[in-house]
Order: sequence, then C-alpha cells, then structure tokens
Amino acid sequence: MKNAKLGIGLIAITSLGLMWGSSSVLAAEKEKRCKAGGEKVECPTVTEAEAKKASAAFLKEGNDMEIGKGGSTYGIAPFDYLTGVGKRANSDTKTYKTDSGYALSEKATHAANKTELWDRVKAPSSDGVTDKSVYDQWTNNWSPKFGETLVAGADPNHGKTYYYAYCIGCHGWLMHGDGPNASELNPRPRTLTRGEYMQKKTNLELFTAIKGGGEAISLSSSMPNWGNVLQDQDIWNVVAFIRAMQDVPPPKSVAEYLAPKSTFKPIKGDVDALNAAKNKDFKEAQEMIESDMTGRAPGSELVGGGYVKGGNRIDAAEVALKVKH
Repeated sequence: MKNAKLGIGLIAITSLGLMWGSSSVLAAEKEKRCKAGGEKVECPTVTEAEAKKASAAFLKEGNDMEIGKGGSTYGIAPFDYLTGVGKRANSDTKTYKTDSGYALSEKATHAANKTELWDRVKAPSSDGVTDKSVYDQWTNNWSPKFGETLVAGADPNHGKTYYYAYCIGCHGWLMHGDGPNASELNPRPRTLTRGEYMQKKTNLELFTAIKGGGEAISLSSSMPNWGNVLQDQDIWNVVAFIRAMQDVPPPKSVAEYLAPKSTFKPIKGDVDALNAAKNKDFKEAQEMIESDMTGRAPGSELVGGGYVKGGNRIDAAEVALKVKH
C-alpha cells in the first residue's frame, strides 16, 4: 500500500525537489526580519510547534487513508484542507466514520477504491477544446470558484492550479504557512493570509518574490525562484489567488471553504497584469531577475516570460473577470 502514501505526498513533491538543493544550509539560516510598506516588520509565520503539528497531521492523514479510514485529522471530513484530498462523507464532522476511498481491502465500503473526487468529474467536450474548465477540474472540484479578481488581468481560478502544484508543500493549502515541509525550514514560510502584513505588500513585490525567489526582495533563500517553471501570466494568476485569500481563516464547513471572503483592497497605483509591461519599476525588476535565469538571455524567446497559449492559458487582456473594488 505504498501507493496511497505516494498519492497523498504528490502535492508537495515538486516543491521539495526544486527548493531543497541543500537542506543543511536552509536549516542553518536564522530567522530574518523583512519589510512591508517600507517598514521593517516581523514576517508572519506559524510557530515551530504549529509547523511540527501540521507535518505530523499530514503524515497521519496518509496513514489513515492507506488503511481506509475516513474523516480528517486536520480539516473537515469531506475535504482535508492540509492534503487537498476529497473523501466520501456526508458530514463536515472531522471524526465522521466513513472510508477514505483509497484502501485496497475487503473492509473498504467502495470496491472501486475511489474518493468522492471521482464522483464530481465531468466529461470533457468531444473536441477537447470547447470546455476548457476540464484543465482545472481537480482544483475546481475541491476549491472556491471566483467570479471576480482583485488583480486586473489575472485570474485567481487559474492561479490556484499553480499554487496547488508548487506552493502548498511549504505555504500550506490555505496559505497559512503550515505545509508539510514548513517544519523543516528556517525561517519558516510566510503566512500569506495575514492582512496587516499582506495589505502592505505590493503586487510587484509578490510577483518578484515568486519569479525571482525570496532573495530578490531581501527575504529568505528558502523561497525558490519559479521563473523558469511558471510563465509571467501564470505568476500573475497566483498573485490574484493570494489576494483572494487575505485574512481567510481555516473553514469549519465545506460551504465556508467554498466561499472565502478576502479583506484585500487593491493598492492605488499598484502594478497589475494589464499595466506591468509599461511600468518602469516592473521592467527594471524583471530585467534584473532574468539576467540570472537560464534561457532568458537576450534574443531568447523566453525573455519577459515568453507566453505559450493553449488549454486554459490566456493572456492578461483576455481575462474576463472584473476587478472587485
């Protein structure tokens, strides 16, 4: 039954592989202070005890799922918000007695060995193009669906896809800095929902940190650069998702989880996906980052985050979501 543990760990594997070039170096780093709104502040992180508790809960979740135990050790029964796994359950109660849908045993109620996620799968259009939502099916089945954006030209629904693939291993499914890897990092990952901190962080700072890594904005090297993995529009979409989750607490029910209420107010004069190409500060920051990036040399097709359209990928000008003020 190693496959069950493997499945639950896939959400963090990419993050682990790309950022842990030298875990001993990261462990030796001391806690750093950072800036928000031009002022030195203590970067918001979970405590060491909270990080260790989250990691232990993540492992317990995997062990429980392997033997077919349902419920949740960290979230709500039908959906565990630490692992992002949907289970068969008709109650929000953490200890609801049901099976996980993963166990390969005679005791499992569902012989098909499938979680509730499979029940929600929709068939793609016959041409594979008409309904592009199938590209985001996994994330949209088990996450909020946003009808507005807080960053012009960026779509938080697409941003979820990349955040879930690359960020939750450290920052956690709900951005609270409690991912399964958080306890191994020093300093620990930022809590990206903390309003008094995040409201002072500009879109430019967030974009630069994701593309160029923490050191690009004088933060920790524990935050890797994703500029050779994500295209610029992908990063803007991640920024939009982060903005949509400001001050959103851990949910007490699936209904609450699917309807997050952000406190973020767009910062006047801030850079966004629509005006970035004409913004001097943005262009200078990106030129600095790309000068150190493989494949971004002058003349390369990838200079400036060369964009490859297809599937659900569209450029900033085509994002239909209106900005929520």
